Amino acid sequence: MNPCLVLGISQAADDKTIRQAYLHALKGASPDTNPIRFRELNQAYEKIKDETCRNQYFLFNTDCPGDSPEDAFIKHVRLQGIPKPLAWDSLKEMLRNCAKP
Repeated sequence: MNPCLVLGISQAADDKTIRQAYLHALKGASPDTNPIRFRELNQAYEKIKDETCRNQYFLFNTDCPGDSPEDAFIKHVRLQGIPKPLAWDSLKEMLRNCAKP
């Protein structure tokens, strides 16, 4: 779930814009009438509610607070498995492409 899509904002939005979008979206989703949407909005807002959480979420794609980059890597390995090592020829080709202007 991308919190920006849920709240209808851009990644460059500031705290005030995020809060306004969150409060506006809550008008149509109360816990009694639409509990799934209400929970989705709350989860999205919690992920990007302040600058520290937002930076961590967009940089490491982890939830805040407390998820470190190491935790994100461990989650990735658990979900995706350990990536296979590249063959030497593939690695050389990648480096050649990166060096080209």
